[in-house]
Parts: sequence; C-alpha cells; structure tokens
Amino acid sequence: MTTVTTTSLSDTLPSSIPKLDASGINWAIFSVRLQDAIEAKGFWNHFDGSSIRPEQTYTAIVIAADGTRSGGTEVTPADELLKTQLQWDKDERSAKSLLTQKIPDSTLMRIHTKKTVVERWTSIVAEYTEKGAYAQTDLRQKFLELRCPSQGNVREFLDNLRVKKEELATVAS
Repeated sequence: MTTVTTTSLSDTLPSSIPKLDASGINWAIFSVRLQDAIEAKGFWNHFDGSSIRPEQTYTAIVIAADGTRSGGTEVTPADELLKTQLQWDKDERSAKSLLTQKIPDSTLMRIHTKKTVVERWTSIVAEYTEKGAYAQTDLRQKFLELRCPSQGNVREFLDNLRVKKEELATVAS
C-alpha cells in the first residue's frame, strides 16, 4: 500500500515570491511579496507578533463584607482552551514552514533555534535590512560606473542599462 502525501495550498508560497538572495540584493521586493502572500494565507499575525499563544488567565474575586463579589473574569473551560492552543500551535508551525521556504540555508541555520515565528522574522528583518542597504549602495555604484565600450553596440548597452536601472529601482523601493 502506498501513501499519497498532498500539500495544501496554505502550505506553499507562490512562485512569484523570489528566493531571498543571501547577499540581500532582493530584500525589498522579497519582503513585500512575502508579506502579501503570508497575509493572504492568514498567518501574518504570527510574523508581526500580534498573535500570541492563548493562555489561561485568572483574576482574584473580591468578596465584600456584605457578600457582594467584584472583580473576576470568565474562565475559559480547559477543553476550549486546549482546542485554541492546538489551533494556534498548528498555525505557528504553518507560518514557520512558509517562512523557511524562500530563505537561504545559511539564514535558516542562523534562525532555527529561535522558538517563534516573530523571533525568526525579527532576526531576518534586522539582518537583511542592513544587507539590503549595502547591496543597494553597491548596485548603485556599479550602475554609475557603467560606460558604453568603445566601438560597442550602443543599442545593446542602452538595453542593458535599462535592465540595470530596473534592478536598482527594485532594490531602492
């Protein structure tokens, strides 16, 4: 008997999201496209930290001398709490899986010890924002140094220049 494994659409990212280059050259476009895709799948709240694992909370109930009660909170039944925690854990695993699909192996090895998606994402943002700035500066410098070679094809040079301009515009955005 063979087992067939299927992948849910919520478990994969679209091919329109480029793999993050280890140099950070495509950080700007990568981060925008990744966020759009993750938001569409409903997991961005795990990346930005607005979703936290549900925990039971207790509040003291004060009983006054006349017997009236004040304070307190409605306590979530244990089975309902467990159900919401299991769903949050499943969503967190899905978000981790989505994040690791398009990052370089070297980055994955640096962040894999971080427990939550928000910790991993924060680390990636810090690293690649800095790398992206260096890559942008390097690309801009190379662009400014471009010259049409003597006896070169001007049309070919201008076409290449247009492509480089688009690359620079993508990184600068």
